[in-house]
Amino acid sequence: MVYVFSFRFSLTPLRDLIAPPLTSKLLKYCLDSEVPRKSFGSYSNVTYTQVSDGGRPLYSTGNSTIVLRGGVRYRASMVVIHGSHDFLNKFVVDNEIRCSGPYGEYTLFLDEVEVRDMRSLIMDLSRVFKIVFLTPTILTVKLMTPPSLTSKVGRFPELHKLIPQPSFIFSHLLKLWNSYASPEERIPKPAYNEWAHYNLGRLADITLAEIDYRVWPETVIVGKDKKGTLRKARGFKGWVIYKSIAPKNLHNTYAKLLTLATLTGIGRSRGIGLGQIQIINNPETKNLPRPSREV
Repeated sequence: MVYVFSFRFSLTPLRDLIAPPLTSKLLKYCLDSEVPRKSFGSYSNVTYTQVSDGGRPLYSTGNSTIVLRGGVRYRASMVVIHGSHDFLNKFVVDNEIRCSGPYGEYTLFLDEVEVRDMRSLIMDLSRVFKIVFLTPTILTVKLMTPPSLTSKVGRFPELHKLIPQPSFIFSHLLKLWNSYASPEERIPKPAYNEWAHYNLGRLADITLAEIDYRVWPETVIVGKDKKGTLRKARGFKGWVIYKSIAPKNLHNTYAKLLTLATLTGIGRSRGIGLGQIQIINNPETKNLPRPSREV
């Protein structure tokens, strides 16, 4: 059995501080200092969200410096997927942690812990739903490679999608789900096979249609390399409203995968807060703003 642990924190700077380009590193730095790495099992099972202010994730696109104000309470979360409920006994932190390091001084206060059995991860997903991409989402173009061609495309350069195509989203999410799940929790049942993610992607393109959207590319500063050069990542951000005509079982699969995605994010660099999403059921579909066209 696999469990999903959600830790929600308040982060308060003791004085004004200049945050790193990805503010998720504030949470990661502090918790890495307090909790032995072996407690997590694997860092691929851990997701740190960006620090948020009033629900808005804070990160840098290179145009400005992020300053967190002293005494102001911000929010951030960590999600850990682990195969043992005893993880909570190993993850021992004080309710309040004082952090001091390269980013300044701040406190973390543990507001809430939620534990869910992975089998319970299914939201009530309406037939018309909206995916909001809160932070840049990075999906590789190789996600929808048929397994029979995998060896042939391995030598191709790595490129990324700048549009949220359903096949790429759900192919990725099925791979993610099955990488965490125990054998009895994998999708589809009774046995997972190497074609499952590709087949689901093809079905997603057939059974999900865009009703409205506003999507744009965005580049985010990830950090610096050893030479001090800025490292950047480019993905898509915005929202899409989909209508699902999928049969009930397939629609429920979408609901499971999207529930996981609201916790772990979608795509590359999920662990440091890229690919954060929100799902809105039955969104307003009249008089929605259209994306501007630039010549």
